[in-house]
Amino acid sequence: MLGARFKTARWVGAGLADQIVIAVANAGTTLLGVLLVHPRARADDLLLAIAIGYAVIGLGRAFVGEVLLAVAAREGEERRRELVRHGLTAALTIGAGAGLLLVGVWAVWPRGWRIDLSDLVYLAVFLPVLLMHDAARYTYLAERKPSSALVINVAYASTQFAAIGVLAATGLVGGPTLIMAWGLGACAGVALFCVRTRHVPWAGRPRVWFRQTRFLSGWFTATAVIAQAHGLATNFLMAGRLTPGALAGFKLAQTTMLQPVQNVNQALISLLVPRMSRLSGAAVVPAQRTSTENAAASEDPSAAVAVADPSATLRRQVFRMSVAFSGLAVLMVAVGAPLGSFVLSHVHRFADVAPLALPVLLQGAIYLVQAPFTAALRGMHRAKAHLVQYAIYASASVVGLIVGAEADGLTGAAWGLAVGAAIGLVASVALYANALRHLGDADAETWVTEPEPATELV
Repeated sequence: MLGARFKTARWVGAGLADQIVIAVANAGTTLLGVLLVHPRARADDLLLAIAIGYAVIGLGRAFVGEVLLAVAAREGEERRRELVRHGLTAALTIGAGAGLLLVGVWAVWPRGWRIDLSDLVYLAVFLPVLLMHDAARYTYLAERKPSSALVINVAYASTQFAAIGVLAATGLVGGPTLIMAWGLGACAGVALFCVRTRHVPWAGRPRVWFRQTRFLSGWFTATAVIAQAHGLATNFLMAGRLTPGALAGFKLAQTTMLQPVQNVNQALISLLVPRMSRLSGAAVVPAQRTSTENAAASEDPSAAVAVADPSATLRRQVFRMSVAFSGLAVLMVAVGAPLGSFVLSHVHRFADVAPLALPVLLQGAIYLVQAPFTAALRGMHRAKAHLVQYAIYASASVVGLIVGAEADGLTGAAWGLAVGAAIGLVASVALYANALRHLGDADAETWVTEPEPATELV
């Protein structure tokens, strides 16, 4: 019993450590852009380019990484390796296509306009490797190997920060060079992944990936389109409607207070989705199960329980986690809001953003409470419900931002985003409850493996 608990604790610890490392690397790109690039208006331009980069990564993750996370847990080793092979090449293809698109945007974007996107051309060069690194990380998470994901992320982060250190020492810090440091970190992570797994990034077939995963990847990608459009709309609305430098101040508050919570959320969801996928897979109508899923149901005691009463098993786990996360959210806001306000008020360049501490942390607390419900929807393969939830949240959030910005500037915009997050939480709980009632229905969204044509094999 103690050995099993220690193994579980080590697994969870590795997952959290992995997310912390990738979060520090990502936050470093944003935070150092805010602190090292002057004036603040120039930092706004860099942050918009970085936001576009994260938007593309988010779309690629929805098409590849999140699908692997939800699907691979139900498959055997051989089938899982095949999925990874095609998924990695799909990520490379998406990154290359997006890079070409950004070069086109950079070429036609008007020079001297209030919003400057000149940094896009540097981002375009590194997009393929950034997406491949994300797919590699999710490959390890789907295989329930967070410690391996941690290894490639350490390589990623250490390379990135070493490059930034060299730039700082030589006085070459700027928008283009910070983007290059970001890309070099991803290059290191991908290279290490390929050496360790012997995967070749171009050996797969993106067409096969899409055909075999379209029942989830299409919906996940549609959700990601809404998510990234929402994120970009937030950035561009703030840059366009508020005072110059407002976006940089808001990003500082987000990076220091909201992003750590989001990273913990992502780590928890990444650990929970494969588990919930196996449990809900045991409830699939026997005729719909693959042979691998039947084997998993017979070998995993928890999966066997789920066959007997899957709704009770999932309901119990989600309820316990939601209660625990709610308590943690209350504590986080009670301690973090006054502390964050105090610290920000003593940062000379950004003392004006101290009032954002409470609404930004409240938004993070809502995301934390929502995490178990999001993981359950993904694990149950309720991709359409996940899309509906995000559409409701994004719509409410953008409306809240616009109304709040008109009423009280940057602080009002932050409160508007928090209200949008609360509406999204209500929608998530309602859709989860509906999905739970229909768990195991014959018409549920179910992963069905398809034999790969001989002509497609590498």
